[in-house]
Amino acid sequence: MIEYIFLVLFLIDSIIHLLGVFKGNRNTLLITKPLLMPLLALYFIFASLSLNIFSWLIVAALISGFAGDTFLMFGKNKKFFLFGMGAFLIGHIFYIISFMLSLGFSYIYNSFAIPLLLIPVIIIFYQLLPKIKDGLGEMKIPVYAYMVTILYMHFSAILRTTSFPLYCPCFLLVYVGSILFILSDAFIAYDEFNEANISKIKLYIMITYILAQFLIVQGILLTGI
Repeated sequence: MIEYIFLVLFLIDSIIHLLGVFKGNRNTLLITKPLLMPLLALYFIFASLSLNIFSWLIVAALISGFAGDTFLMFGKNKKFFLFGMGAFLIGHIFYIISFMLSLGFSYIYNSFAIPLLLIPVIIIFYQLLPKIKDGLGEMKIPVYAYMVTILYMHFSAILRTTSFPLYCPCFLLVYVGSILFILSDAFIAYDEFNEANISKIKLYIMITYILAQFLIVQGILLTGI
């Protein structure tokens, strides 16, 4: 039952944080943002049936998310932005390893759906890249390296369809979560490297990010680990 305590705390913290983002209350953000991933990690740990290498990789990804969240709180500071991007990149690598370890190739027929499952992310990048490429400057190499990593994370999430049927929530939640993670990062890239402003873009960043991490965690828990 203790896992539900951490789940409720995570949900409450998420709601307070999003309200803080909406109202632009920095003091609220400084308190709530660093708590998001630790609370989600504790929920995952206590909800897991067993703690093995597979589950600890997920925990490591969430801890990396905590580090990334903390660094990105320092706003437009380029050094901390790079540190934050590096932390999230490491988190994606942990996700990639955990997803690849879950492959069992029980549903080979699902592999024919892989090109279709890539379409949402192809659309996101098709819309994003022309809008940020001129503003990347010296950040071009690290940003492109990050993009390749998160794309591979998404692709490894899609490959899980060889282990689970397409309609299985344990596949769908992780798949949708990986898309939302990319969408959240696309909003960050647009906000950072494009001079045009989108109203409440930071709210969109956090909504998609929180949902992404939660759906991935919930999808992994449904695999029965």
